[in-house]
Amino acid sequence: MKILLVEDHQESRKTLQHLIGRRGHEVFAVGSGEEAEKVMAAQKFPFLILDWMLPGKSGIELCQELRAQPRGDEMFILLVTARQDTEDLERALAAGANDYLTKPLDLALLNVRLSVAERQIRELAERNQARAALEESARTTSEILEKTMDGFFAVDHAWNFTYLNPEAETLLGRRRAELIGKELWKELPQLIGSPFEVNYRRVMTEQVPIEFEASDAPGKVWFEMHAYPSGRGMSVFFRDVSERKSIEEKRLTTSKLESLGTLAGGIAHDLNNILTVISGNIGLAQIEAPSDPRSLLSYLSKAGQAAQHAARLSGQLLTFSKGGAPLKRVASVAELLGRAAEFSLYGSNLRAEMDIPVDLWKADVDPGQIEQVVNALVINAREAMPHGGTVSIAARNVELEDKPGALLPAGRYVKITIADRGSGIEEELATRIFDPYFTTKPTASGLGLSISYSIVKKHGGLLHLESSSPEGSTFVFYLPADGEQLETSGPPTAEQALQFNQQRVLVMDDEAAIRELTSQLLGTLGYEVTAVPDGLEVVKLYERALRRGENFHAVILDAT
Repeated sequence: MKILLVEDHQESRKTLQHLIGRRGHEVFAVGSGEEAEKVMAAQKFPFLILDWMLPGKSGIELCQELRAQPRGDEMFILLVTARQDTEDLERALAAGANDYLTKPLDLALLNVRLSVAERQIRELAERNQARAALEESARTTSEILEKTMDGFFAVDHAWNFTYLNPEAETLLGRRRAELIGKELWKELPQLIGSPFEVNYRRVMTEQVPIEFEASDAPGKVWFEMHAYPSGRGMSVFFRDVSERKSIEEKRLTTSKLESLGTLAGGIAHDLNNILTVISGNIGLAQIEAPSDPRSLLSYLSKAGQAAQHAARLSGQLLTFSKGGAPLKRVASVAELLGRAAEFSLYGSNLRAEMDIPVDLWKADVDPGQIEQVVNALVINAREAMPHGGTVSIAARNVELEDKPGALLPAGRYVKITIADRGSGIEEELATRIFDPYFTTKPTASGLGLSISYSIVKKHGGLLHLESSSPEGSTFVFYLPADGEQLETSGPPTAEQALQFNQQRVLVMDDEAAIRELTSQLLGTLGYEVTAVPDGLEVVKLYERALRRGENFHAVILDAT
């Protein structure tokens, strides 16, 4: 270690230089404060030994000047003095000396003072080295953050911005000079109530890192966010992923179009078959009617059955599309499950294992549609176990909490689970099982699961494949539980329906054949029917009837 010794007494200077040098130090010795300043201007010394009384500038004055310089607190100063009064020693420490040594010198005490100085200088050097490393790390980090392609900002615990990099300025459209020291929520109020706020507050309160994607406004920029808690608040890396989201959306649209193409092909195939049956039987009836009137009823019956088949297909497609809204009433889910399972497994080599609590909540549902869902899932299980087995059907009351990214809103639900012990569904097929007309079975229509999904969705619920393995598949669907458990009235009885006989009915349909058929059917039941092709005509006739006091008792409208 380099040590500067400032002592005006030549013999004392030589003695000290020799004693200190024996400890392995390189000692530079001068006789005055002015000489010391010249030497220190050329090189640095971590350790100074100053005599109090010097010609010209005293050791106290030199000590004060050194401490006033930049980083002057980093050197160790040992003041040597013949003064032993307490006030003088306190003055030496107040001037900035780290320690002092009194004359005449005690060799043992000198070694103790030197050991203390060496330890403190070594510790100071280690601290300076660590500080320099931290400063270098901070500079490196700052350079990386300044040049990174990701946006980055930091806020303190009061949500005030403490740092933004240039990319954050670009992505946010704000200059950092405008934001530093300002509160995030006041400067970016559009984030309040958004997924950004929800996740940022979770990072702060729960002290967990969170990754998420969100848009600052509908149809605007999408960001991929990586938010981390820090000792001073929160740090956030983010990037614009709008292009990727657009590509994903286009890919999804393409997939939907492919599904629609499959759907259209399936519809055309099924309807062509049905129309062939209808037209064929009508043609046969026309040919055979003159020679064999009895065969007429048989052919017309077959045509009627085919028409009913077409009507069922149309109903399924309406359920799958935007139409087909469920006709809801409060019903016992337990009864629906039992009835549907019994019907679907009738005549099969499977049995149902029911696990339904007695206090299962009721639900506001369309019983027919929900039974259709259960039928589809149970039939799917039957086909997965051609050699027989057990279908597990369970139901539970569940209350879902409001969580970010949840697929269902918070509330009470009836959870239905239907599991089989078949061969499972291959992973690459699992993402397509709800696509219309998608099937791996040559005799299946491919509409069962897609229609079931649509039905459950229209009920405000959710249907999904929970798990699938070589040991079987498990489907789960949720139905909103009914809050008031009110019973609703059923359809009118035959006696009530007959009360409408002899009354006036107004029918509107743009298809002439439908108008004619509806008029004939209602006419055979004794109704007086007026049929029109459009809504304007309906309004005119209805107003005219009101003026004449000949009101229509019912109006039947084609909604499409």
